Amino acid sequence: MDQDKTFSRPGTARALVLLASGLALAGAALVLLLALVLGPGLVGRQGLTGSLVGGTAAFGGFVLVSAVVANVLAARAKSLRGVVGVGCGTLVVGVAIGLGVMLSLLSRAG
Repeated sequence: MDQDKTFSRPGTARALVLLASGLALAGAALVLLLALVLGPGLVGRQGLTGSLVGGTAAFGGFVLVSAVVANVLAARAKSLRGVVGVGCGTLVVGVAIGLGVMLSLLSRAG
């Protein structure tokens, strides 16, 4: 019953990058859903709904692209440092750029 199990640290890191990508996509979907639900209530402010939906859609697009790129780069990395650095780094940068684009589009509408 006591069998030695071997685990790959880079493989575990790849799984964690995949999990983080899923969580980032779920967060972006939640932001988009809240924008679609709460957006019509903000119609009284001229042009805010269009920029709100457009900004959150751009955020979701950036998160989606960064998640795909992060997983591809993490799968191609050879070492643990490469998987974590490239995979998580790409994901964090993509989410940060997406947030910046979303906030930029929202601030132009006001």
